[in-house]
Amino acid sequence: MRRKRKESRVKGLYQRSAGEGPLLLFLHGLGSSSLDWQAQLEYFSPHYRAVALDLRGHGLNVQEGALDVPSLADDVVHWLDDQPGQVVIVGLSLGAMVALEVALARPSRIEGMMLINGFAEFSLDNEADRARFAQRLKWLRWVGMWPLAWWLGRELFPLPEQGALRHTFRQRFRRNRKRVYRALLEALPGWSVRARLSGLTMPVALVSSTVDYLPLASRVAQFASLPDGRIFTPEGRHAWPAEDPAACNQLLERFLTDIHYY
Repeated sequence: MRRKRKESRVKGLYQRSAGEGPLLLFLHGLGSSSLDWQAQLEYFSPHYRAVALDLRGHGLNVQEGALDVPSLADDVVHWLDDQPGQVVIVGLSLGAMVALEVALARPSRIEGMMLINGFAEFSLDNEADRARFAQRLKWLRWVGMWPLAWWLGRELFPLPEQGALRHTFRQRFRRNRKRVYRALLEALPGWSVRARLSGLTMPVALVSSTVDYLPLASRVAQFASLPDGRIFTPEGRHAWPAEDPAACNQLLERFLTDIHYY
C-alpha cells in the first residue's frame, strides 16, 4: 500500500517523510535535495518513519549563514535534538560527510550509518582529483549552473538507457543558486574527520561504487580506524541510489537487519 508522504519545515529544515516507527534519516549530496530519496521513503515507510531533509542552501531550505560541512551538520543536529529515539542515517557524498559530523556530535543517538560514496576527508592529493575539481569550478565560474548541470549529468548518468535520469538530474540541479553552490564547493578541500573516527562505535556500512571519484583503496584507507566499518562495492557510479534504487534499498535493508533495527 502506498503511504502518504508528508512535507513540513522543522527548525528551518524542509523535510519529506513517510511512515511511522524508528527514524531512518536520508541526507542528499551536493547540489541535490530530499527529492533524491523518494524511492527510499516509499520502500521503507511500512516499517520506519523515513525522513529526507533538504540541507542548508539546498532545495526548499530557508536556512541562512555559513556554507560548509560543519554548519550543515549543526542544522541536522539541532533538528535531531527534537526527534525521539535513535536514528539510522543514510548519507550520499556530501550527505555522508554531514552524517559523520552529526554522529561525532551525538554518538549516543546514532544506531548506525550507511555512507554512500562518502569521504572522511576531502583532499585533492593527486593530479586527477585536482583537475576534476578545477574543471567543476571553471564551469561554474564561467558558464553557470545550466552548463554545469549538463556536464555533471553526462558524468553521473552516461549510459543511453539513463536518459530520463540525466534529464531529471539536470532539471533539478540547474535550480541551485550559483553563489551557494560555489561557496559549498570551495569549502570542501581541507575538511576532515579522519582523526576522530575511532570514537564512532556504531555499525557503519561503507558503500563504494565501482566507478566513483574516490577509488576503493583510498576510501578503505580513509575509514580504516572505524571500529565497526563494513565495506560494500555495488556496480554503479557516484549517484548509485538514483541509478539503481532497488539495489540500494536491498543493501540498506540487509544492513538494518544485521544491526537488529528492522
